[in-house]
Amino acid sequence: MGPAIQRTVASGLCLLALAAWIADATAAGDPDPTLPESTEDTTARAVETTTIRFGRDIRPILSDRCFLCHGPDAATQMADLRLDSFEDATRVVDGLAAIVPGDPDASLLFERITALDPHDVMPPPDSGKRAISDSEVDLIRRWIEEGAEYENHWAFESLQAPVVPASTDDGWSQNDIDRFTLRRLRQSGLEPAAPADRATLARRVFLDLTGLPPTPAELDVFLADASDDAYERLVDRLLTEEPYRTRLSERLATPWLDLARFADTSGIHMDAGRQIWPYRDWVLNAFRENMPFDRFTVEQLAGDLLPNPTMEQLIASGFHRNHVTSDEGGAIADEYLLEYAVDRVETTGAVWLGLTVGCARCHDHKFDPISQQDFYSLIAFFNNVEQPGIYTQVPDSNRAFEPFLEIPREEDAALADELAVRMKELESDRDRSTPEEQAAIEEYLADLLADDGFAWSAAVPESAESVNGASMSILDDGSVLAGGENPASDEIVITYRVADGLHDAFLIEALPHESLPDDKTGRAPNGNSILSGITAEAVSIVDPTQRVEVPLEWAWADHEQPNGDFKITNALRPDDGRVWAAQSYDISGARTFVFLAAEPFGFEGGTDLVVRYGFKSPYAQHSIGRTRLHLGRSTPRLRAALPVANTNWFIIGPYPTANGTEAYATAFGPEADGPIAFGKNFRNQTWRYAPGVIDGQPITLAQGIGAEYVAREIYSPDERLLPLSLGSDDGIQIYRNGEMVFERQVARGVAPDQDQFDLPLVKGLNTLVLKIVNTGGAGGMYFRADPPTTELSGPAVAVLVPEDSVRPPVLAAAAESLRMQRSPRYREISDQIAKIDAERDGLLNDVPKTMVMKERAMPRDTYIMMRGQYDQPDVERPVSRAIPSVLGSLPDDLEQPSRLDLARWIVSDENPLTARVVVNRYWAMLFGRGLVESVEDFGLQGDWPSHPDLLDHLAITFREGGWDQLALLRRIVTSATYRQAARRDELALEVDFDNELLSSFPRQRLAAEQIRDQALFTSGLLVEQLGGPSVKPYQPEGLWREVAMLQSNTRNYEQGYGEDLYRRSVYTYWKRASPPPTMLALDAPTREYCSTQRITTNTPLQALVLWNDPQFVEAARMLAARVIRETDEDDARFDLLFRHATSAPPSEAIRPMLEKTLSDYRARYDADVEAAAALIAVGESMAPEDIKPQELAAWTMLANAVLCSDAAIVKD
Repeated sequence: MGPAIQRTVASGLCLLALAAWIADATAAGDPDPTLPESTEDTTARAVETTTIRFGRDIRPILSDRCFLCHGPDAATQMADLRLDSFEDATRVVDGLAAIVPGDPDASLLFERITALDPHDVMPPPDSGKRAISDSEVDLIRRWIEEGAEYENHWAFESLQAPVVPASTDDGWSQNDIDRFTLRRLRQSGLEPAAPADRATLARRVFLDLTGLPPTPAELDVFLADASDDAYERLVDRLLTEEPYRTRLSERLATPWLDLARFADTSGIHMDAGRQIWPYRDWVLNAFRENMPFDRFTVEQLAGDLLPNPTMEQLIASGFHRNHVTSDEGGAIADEYLLEYAVDRVETTGAVWLGLTVGCARCHDHKFDPISQQDFYSLIAFFNNVEQPGIYTQVPDSNRAFEPFLEIPREEDAALADELAVRMKELESDRDRSTPEEQAAIEEYLADLLADDGFAWSAAVPESAESVNGASMSILDDGSVLAGGENPASDEIVITYRVADGLHDAFLIEALPHESLPDDKTGRAPNGNSILSGITAEAVSIVDPTQRVEVPLEWAWADHEQPNGDFKITNALRPDDGRVWAAQSYDISGARTFVFLAAEPFGFEGGTDLVVRYGFKSPYAQHSIGRTRLHLGRSTPRLRAALPVANTNWFIIGPYPTANGTEAYATAFGPEADGPIAFGKNFRNQTWRYAPGVIDGQPITLAQGIGAEYVAREIYSPDERLLPLSLGSDDGIQIYRNGEMVFERQVARGVAPDQDQFDLPLVKGLNTLVLKIVNTGGAGGMYFRADPPTTELSGPAVAVLVPEDSVRPPVLAAAAESLRMQRSPRYREISDQIAKIDAERDGLLNDVPKTMVMKERAMPRDTYIMMRGQYDQPDVERPVSRAIPSVLGSLPDDLEQPSRLDLARWIVSDENPLTARVVVNRYWAMLFGRGLVESVEDFGLQGDWPSHPDLLDHLAITFREGGWDQLALLRRIVTSATYRQAARRDELALEVDFDNELLSSFPRQRLAAEQIRDQALFTSGLLVEQLGGPSVKPYQPEGLWREVAMLQSNTRNYEQGYGEDLYRRSVYTYWKRASPPPTMLALDAPTREYCSTQRITTNTPLQALVLWNDPQFVEAARMLAARVIRETDEDDARFDLLFRHATSAPPSEAIRPMLEKTLSDYRARYDADVEAAAALIAVGESMAPEDIKPQELAAWTMLANAVLCSDAAIVKD
């Protein structure tokens, strides 16, 4: 049945039914929707007869209207005046002060806020700030008259147990909560509302604790229990017994997942699918087992740093891997690494501290005492995660982004083990080299190494000097060792005595030594090292005036650190800021480099070779500690066998144009001849490192008509042709050293192998620039080099250096590469192994994985970022890990605090915020509004607590009671305050229109997930199963496609089937760029960022969703079938239908309407059997064959109206 038909037949009944319930509710005393003229006037009246409090009454006015220019941010302070500080505000300058306690007429503040001249009045009319009202002026006047007493912000004060008010209620109070609320009510001349009727109360607490309504049977059991503690025992069952414990965990998980910004996709660019649902299941189990909140906190913030963490604790650490990530080719890794750390800090601040700490990213917080120093001190805890800034693009939507944890199932592990055994058998067979294979390899090497190959010989060091003060020693084995002072950057100059003859090859060893950290190669504390450049000069021994530079044109290293731009080719350009890195912190042993000179060098009579090793980079004190040099001579045969040496890819653009023709024709600058000009500005853009551009993978580039450039440098040992396989979206131009050597003007989507081209390379540097021209949509590229088998692979180059100069794993990789190249048998068995390995990988790809936190071995330095920009670190202002100074400090004995220390402080007695924030959030979940209404902000811009003493009482009880979340929930839902009816009298409306004082229970619309889950539950469709991968229920076709790029692995929505359609909504697959449309229409967040509280709206679209979504139509049909089967009488069916959906029978006033509507639908569907059949066919579940289609259709329409009625979707 189409949406238009459904809307037509349902709308009349729904509107009538809703109108009936609204009329009933209004008659019972619901509030008049007319708002008072000014909530400020109400506030002023409320404090007329009480002492003015700075924090409650005055600070909110000053913070909102004055602190922007006269607050804590020094960068925006005007007139050298701060109004957030008593000392500054009362400071006398030239005989005047902003505030003169006791004398408003002498106070400049009062003078300026009451000024009539627009040039004098504050805030200025053009400031965008609302003028201070008359009632607010009166408050400020009275406050100054009373002494202008300042007070510390309440939320930053340590928790102190308030005195519980004495009971004067004649038995109304059920626990301490009620004594606090009753005192506030009576101070305002109000009394609490009558208790809710038992059916309403039962439905309320079922929905609040389990997210589902009671069944009629469960309701009858409770109503029949006349014992005094019947309600308390019901609450205990809901908290501790199955199936309620599991339902409780699912209900509590949803708001927590909003806080955790949990989603199944990455959110930026490709919005790729990613696997992290085991984290969601950890949350479910934590709530189900009532994990204490302090442990719940520590394991999520720092589970990976706990001693010997369990798999569950590692899974918990995924809390801070839920953030949005990018896989955009050409995006800047450092920029996103900062964004990820910022998100973690902002989320931590919101979830546990209730502070908007992100406002201090660019400058000191303008309202709260949070400085930039504080913000980046928190960043320091979270910017050391071992993750790339930009992730690669892969087709697998079940990938877990690194770092991740595999969680194998027993059956998968067993099969994977079987495949591993088979692979080992094949590997054993393959590795038994045959005489024929050995002979072929020996023949190849003999030919390659004819004339003694490179003929390496040791270069004898004559002198060694450190430019920046390290001490240098020449050891007996010809190596040079650095010691003593370890400067932040350095240049080591070593002069070698070289015998007669010509040389053009350098073999450099970076060697470990016992004097170096952990006996590794580098001088950094973790043993790592870098090389920023190497240059050489040859000097004649006979005639030192004869000197020649020795330019280097090719490089190879046996290892390159993989987590950044650390290729050995970077050392060929000493002054561009790029470096090679050893990864010695992780992989021990020597490192070996080979460099080729452009021309042979050497003088008759001998040569002194002056070699300068550069160690200049952002990584301080990372010089190589010990080096040794050998020299050799290449041959044309050797050079022809060497592979080309590539840099990483770099990207610039896009450059928008009006059309594709202009994009092809316009030279934007990056095509130019010469090395990649990293610092040069090309039309306000510069080259940037592109880790997302990967050879052999289609890469999506920027959207829109225009051009984008991707480039790398290729260093070739000789002139040659390099076969390329290309793809592009749309066209492509290829430039080599500034000359266009290939062009394809075409309109197409990117795919592998669309073009083949032999790239002519010159000896030495070849700057390769790909200009991708996009004529609409997203651009894209594909690049793969296919060198001939006559060339060695990168690993195989190790066979050309002495065996004792490389580590055994490097030699093993070289031998394998040679056998792969020269032995057909080896290749054939390797192909078999690869197929089994692919099968095993496919199996392991199905093994659950989840993203976790993992600390880097090499900590990142943290600086204050000027204006919050990733590329503007203030190197003069480094920061260390610390908490905001307004909240104290971490223990002095922590030399280098970790995330674990931060997590433990967050739930310590020294932190005044967390217990208050958590208690308040639970209160808001139950009452629709927190004791502090600004749930997300406990700072100076936040709201004053409606019941400060109650908040602190609950917070202390919660903390001292072992952070027991279920005990907190029990305490609240068993209070008389919670048990009140949702009915208000005229006095309550007049005195407390917003029900801040809780003179009745606040009615609230159910959350999106509760509305859907309730429909499934009442219909009998709900499949209750704890945990598991996310599922894909019904949603309109094409939504994902509309927001997805062509290469996105979440471009097409594949609807689930069977039980997947009827799971609770907490398990629904969450695509950030297109969240579940039903959830989104009913005010669920996108989960791109942390959401502390949902805003409830009321829109026509919501009614359309409830009327037309197949999930609700199908649920209505199954609910209709249920009531038809259970009784034959229409009147009894009305009762049963309403009791399932609303926990109460329909009122007598609407029964005639129900009878008339049912009669009309019966007549309609009796006259149109096809329409009846179409209606009951909606959904994947089978319509019952034992019920007449026309009857089922009529009751389906009635059930649909009830399920979308106010009585069903509102908690009374």
